[in-house]
Amino acid sequence: MGDTPLIEHSMLATFVLPAARALRLRGVDAMEVLERVGIDPAGLARPDWRLSHDLWNQFMHECVTATEDEAFGLVAAEQMQPQILHGLGLAWLASDTVYDGLRRMVRFGKLISTGANPHIEEDGELVHVMLDRTIEVDDFAYAGRDFAIGMIARMCRLTLGEFVAPMAIELERPTPAEPDRWASMLASHVTFNGERTRMTWVRSDIMDPLVTGDPELARVNDEQTQSYLDSFLSQGVSRDVVIKIVERLPDGPPSQDQIADDLRVSNRTLQRKLKDEGTSFMDLLQDTRLQLARKYLRQPSRSVVETAYMLGFSEPSTFSRAFKRWTGLAPAEYRDHPDND
Repeated sequence: MGDTPLIEHSMLATFVLPAARALRLRGVDAMEVLERVGIDPAGLARPDWRLSHDLWNQFMHECVTATEDEAFGLVAAEQMQPQILHGLGLAWLASDTVYDGLRRMVRFGKLISTGANPHIEEDGELVHVMLDRTIEVDDFAYAGRDFAIGMIARMCRLTLGEFVAPMAIELERPTPAEPDRWASMLASHVTFNGERTRMTWVRSDIMDPLVTGDPELARVNDEQTQSYLDSFLSQGVSRDVVIKIVERLPDGPPSQDQIADDLRVSNRTLQRKLKDEGTSFMDLLQDTRLQLARKYLRQPSRSVVETAYMLGFSEPSTFSRAFKRWTGLAPAEYRDHPDND
């Protein structure tokens, strides 16, 4: 196996939430769809949980297939709430203008997806938001791009408190069977088979001051967003390893060989890169299990037995002994006194 680059790109896993709600509204069991793709919903207990682009792409394909709805990406975006975007969502709502909110989205685009390259181009009275891709995904799910467009449109609407529509939208996707649905749901003139993905607003429509603008609140959330962004972008290989460990844990503790294979590198390369970052595979595995155990045990609805199996332990008693070795407390004792961290 050659030393090809590690997976570097990821996106907010919280996007699973509006998509799951859209599935339920269509009468589809969201848990079954997640299971088919291999997404563990337990990861939602982690506010910093991120998904690989490949997983999100597969999930979007499955959602379209399960609902038989080619516009599923737009339907899912309609279920978006600002908190899905963490601090960026709150800062966006507190922006002085819709234009200011769009600029925040561009500034913190790597929070949403490290594989995206959003930017703004201005042409006289027109403001274009460009959604360029920096990576290629096999069998690209256009529903994912629809979701991104729908998310931006919905956040602009929530920021303004009423609907503000782009003047025009250009999409890379092939023309769907019912193109009028896109025009109706986005309240905009939509063209397909474009060379790029672009949303265009009339400047005057998005420059009016908003009564909900709160510069101080926006600043605080900008700082929180930047801190999160700096944190996960600086973690490099360790971050990628933890993501893969979390995905595999319910099936048992993964080996270093398995994780190296997932990341498409040799075992030796993975070991060397982790050493360069001052850690090791076993340290990351134990720390990941400990951090998840603490989060799960703080949730009253989750039993110790369920927690043990979700962390890859074959027996609850084995988990209890490991947790006591890590913290000095039995899982039940920790649950009664979670402030012992």
